[in-house]
Amino acid sequence: MLGWWFVVTVPAAAVEAVGDGEDVVLAKWETGIGGLDWIAGLVAAGRAEQSGFDGYPHRYTARAGEVLPLLADGSVFGVFGAGIRPRELYPDLIAGCPAEALLTVEAWDQS
Repeated sequence: MLGWWFVVTVPAAAVEAVGDGEDVVLAKWETGIGGLDWIAGLVAAGRAEQSGFDGYPHRYTARAGEVLPLLADGSVFGVFGAGIRPRELYPDLIAGCPAEALLTVEAWDQS
């Protein structure tokens, strides 16, 4: 499959009722080849930063207030083709994540 596998994480200390420790996964999903468009749009608008881009993975940071609404409205899923793997969302963790928390978005090239 040509496309991207996304993993969105937040430091555990930023999520209500999780405490300290490793990063917490908020969401995972697979898209088709145009799947980077949403995060590239955030970067172009100055609402996210790209810190890695060699494909293994592409790494971005953005505030939860920029990313979580896109998870909630589904605009990052399926627009560019459904993946083989099922989408994984963790609503309780997402709900406990403050808007100012800094998320890491990893996009793994599936080609």
